Amino acid sequence: MGAWGLLTGPSADPVRSAVVAGCALGGGVGALLLAPPNWTSWQLLPAVLLAVDLVGGLAAGALPPSRRTTASERTAPARLLVVGAHVLHPALAVLLFGARWEWGLLLFLAMACTVLVLPRVPADLVAVVGLVATTVALTVSVAFFGGPPAGLAWLAPAYLVKLVVSAILGQTATSRTWTAAEPDSKPVSSARASS
Repeated sequence: MGAWGLLTGPSADPVRSAVVAGCALGGGVGALLLAPPNWTSWQLLPAVLLAVDLVGGLAAGALPPSRRTTASERTAPARLLVVGAHVLHPALAVLLFGARWEWGLLLFLAMACTVLVLPRVPADLVAVVGLVATTVALTVSVAFFGGPPAGLAWLAPAYLVKLVVSAILGQTATSRTWTAAEPDSKPVSSARASS
């Protein structure tokens, strides 16, 4: 399986691949349109690449094949690797765009804690915990740390939604697979017990 297959899942069809590619392209175009006129090419290029990664990754993470792959194959070390790789996004916002370091740190820690805690949350509370954590992190980042720098208003929502919502969908796909199998086994057990 190539890099594109890893992104979109092993059974992604051309339509799903086109959706991911379209979202990634749209993210890059959006970053270009929102970029302040005083940005240098050293700021513009990373902003476009970040937007392509975040928006395309958000779409890929929400696709059913990707959810199944994520749910079945993501072990604790793999989750740590994904979390560690995404320290780059807030770090670039701080280093290249003048975001406050507190803002970048809050963004990363909120994402990391939520993504690493979600596998330990009961299945029926995964969405609640993930969405509340995302909402709190976005509110605190704006209320106390001044929010993102000019041109990067999209970064925090796309970053948290991509990673947290993908983790929620992966967890709910796992729980649905488990609970979908469970009812089939209970009637057999009860039927045996009654005979």
